[in-house]
Amino acid sequence: MLMERWRPLDLRRRGELGPYDGELIALHMVPKTSARSERYVVGRLEVVAGRTWMYGGGHTLSPAKMRKHYDLLWVRLPEDGDKKEGPSHLDTVTRA
Repeated sequence: MLMERWRPLDLRRRGELGPYDGELIALHMVPKTSARSERYVVGRLEVVAGRTWMYGGGHTLSPAKMRKHYDLLWVRLPEDGDKKEGPSHLDTVTRA
């Protein structure tokens, strides 16, 4: 599997650079001060009423507000349907 690199999240140029709406991504939140800890969130970005929101892990986050406290990096994740690693459990079932 090809591993992608972490890229800075640029909300102003998302249409050109990604991530695109609905793509499954991991967001790496690197704190700007030592008072906070690093965090990872897996989810999808969506634009609602002109604002970008991150939906994932039971949370709704605003990347624009998170940028005040964190440097945001993202990487695209494969969807479950994209997996091509090894045989599925159906391939290993034998019929008697």
